[in-house]
Amino acid sequence: MNTANQLDNPTPAPNWLEPEVARAKISKTIDDFLVEAVNFLPSDELPAPALAMQVTAGLGKTSGMLAAIANRADALLGRGHVLIYAPTLELAERAFHDFRRLNHNAPARVIRGRQAINPETLNPMCEKHELASQISGFVPSVTQSLCRSVKEDGTFVRAKCATKCPYLEQKDRRGAHVVFLSHAYLTVEPPIDREIPIALRVVDEKAWPALTSRTELTIDAFTRSPNENASPELAESMSKAKASIVDGLRRSQPIASHTRASGVSTDLLEELAEQERISRNFIEIDPTLAPMLAFSRSAKFDRKRFAASRTRERILRRIAEKETGHCNDLSLITKTVNGEEQQFVQLNRLRRISNDAPILFLDADASPEIIERIAPGSKFVSVQSQPIADVIQLSDLTLSDSWIGDEEKGPDRRTSIRKIIRRETELVDPSKVLVVSTKSVLKLFTDDAQHSEFDGAEQSDHAFLGCVSRWFGPNTQGSNDFEEFSTVIVIGRLQPRPAAIESIARAIFREDDNPVMSFTEGPLPEHRTTRLLTDGSMHDATYRQHPDRRAATILSQFREHATLQAIARLRLVSPNQPKRVIILSNLPLPGFPISRLATFEALEKGLEEEPDVPGYLKMEKALKAIADRPVCGTRLSASGLAEDLPRDFISVDAAKHFRRGRASIALSELCGRICSRNGWPVTKLSLRAPGGGKATPAIILSPRRDALTLARQFWPSFSCDLA
Repeated sequence: MNTANQLDNPTPAPNWLEPEVARAKISKTIDDFLVEAVNFLPSDELPAPALAMQVTAGLGKTSGMLAAIANRADALLGRGHVLIYAPTLELAERAFHDFRRLNHNAPARVIRGRQAINPETLNPMCEKHELASQISGFVPSVTQSLCRSVKEDGTFVRAKCATKCPYLEQKDRRGAHVVFLSHAYLTVEPPIDREIPIALRVVDEKAWPALTSRTELTIDAFTRSPNENASPELAESMSKAKASIVDGLRRSQPIASHTRASGVSTDLLEELAEQERISRNFIEIDPTLAPMLAFSRSAKFDRKRFAASRTRERILRRIAEKETGHCNDLSLITKTVNGEEQQFVQLNRLRRISNDAPILFLDADASPEIIERIAPGSKFVSVQSQPIADVIQLSDLTLSDSWIGDEEKGPDRRTSIRKIIRRETELVDPSKVLVVSTKSVLKLFTDDAQHSEFDGAEQSDHAFLGCVSRWFGPNTQGSNDFEEFSTVIVIGRLQPRPAAIESIARAIFREDDNPVMSFTEGPLPEHRTTRLLTDGSMHDATYRQHPDRRAATILSQFREHATLQAIARLRLVSPNQPKRVIILSNLPLPGFPISRLATFEALEKGLEEEPDVPGYLKMEKALKAIADRPVCGTRLSASGLAEDLPRDFISVDAAKHFRRGRASIALSELCGRICSRNGWPVTKLSLRAPGGGKATPAIILSPRRDALTLARQFWPSFSCDLA
């Protein structure tokens, strides 16, 4: 497949607003939406309003949202709960405390899961949290199985630990609240008063990873019957339907149309799905059961069989709900298991957020394409401000995990990276330098530190010389912990496998008519794009991208935007001090301005501001090679370089090649920068041959007072003057 340059993407410069203007726009947009939420009347015909805001990190989208809700809390709570979702429980707790400072009267609380630590007792919220984790998904309700329930005869039963359980107390608190909780609750019912409607949902930061999932079944497991006692007619129908599905997937047919054309009706698919449902038995546990017996039943339960049946049911219902065309979220994949290739039916799920109440998305990385699939009909608003920092990016290498971890060359490469980090720590306090990379790369550096014979200072500084390290992902999302840091160093980039990207794309774009393309032909194709520089100019660049635009959208969320999220931790929009960003990857970042580009070698040697790095390295090497001479100097003409620096300019032609594009004055200035950086004295001279003619520029590595004497010794046939 020739896909080169199919997705050429010259990135336009963002429409940047001044921070004050941007913050005012954010506040007004959010407040206008809250007014709309307060006045929203539920309707069967129209979904609730939804707004997605793409906001540059550091503009205060979260604080602006909290201030707006604090101001309109009474009106909102008069309609119902306000649910505010943050990426993690820790960030939810921070948001809660920030809200409390803004409004200490509105009823507000944090929802904590069963395993979360109760801040009052420092114990888990649920005494049976381990058992709850084991049975979750294999019982109709964890609360009814472990805590309290009503038996068929109407008898209410309750476990002893349920009486004063902190987790259950969350469910029992009545009335509307401003509720702070993690993204994990986007797909499950939170423990709140369910008699109160939802007035507003706010999803802070990227939510789609919590909404997507993937399950796989071998062909054998998929075609297996859930009911050994099924009638011959039903068993035959099951076999026919599943064979049709597998055949259609193998031949990349529009699976919904293919099954109907094969004689498998919607009614049959629904019946087979129902057979799967009724065939499953949950773990039999109730609140009166002794914990040891409950653990025993859980341990003996056939989870694999239960999960397989549940996946088969979901696949059958998915095909039943779509009469024609593709089911983009279904695919047949091949994996190597124990050295042998096996085929799997893969189901990629997207759980949409309920549209029963207005919803506000706040995300620096928000993608209109993804938001539309999660919450169809959402209004999209982008508010961008220019980051202010000294940004240096590699121009020549991606620094992939495999390049950094190469068994033979990796150690030397990591040593070079460590030199770059060390140079940054010499400029500022190392504890104010953030290093971000993938988990696997961070581990390599940690292992190096543990097994290398560093000097005592470096041993105490461990892998990153006293810097703070984080890996790409949720722990670099939404956090203000690094606002006071002065430098961020990003090593490499997050690059998931194409198959993983495709699976997520199939889940999010499940309703698309065209299936997501699988790419299995080696490296992703290269495309042209542009890189934005701080002076407003555009610099041509290339990058590798998935040829399917939907998979490309997902890859960008992982790769480019994970890098941008890491950089954004320093809050560059209104910096309180000079900030420095070192991007050790040549990955073009859309809409992010670069101060200057440098090669990996230039950065390692601290030459990122050198305008002629190749010339610098060549001439520095040549001048170092004559350090053993009594007199160190060279003429800067092609013939002079060949005669005076023969170790590095082996011929006049080689010297001419080096001189091409470098005027004499530029070469003289280059030598001056080399000498200055190395602490060598240098004097510039002008030489003339006995017969006259054009003067030849030259340098002598000596103080000015001795330069002419040394030059006449070194070039006795020339007349020498100070330049």
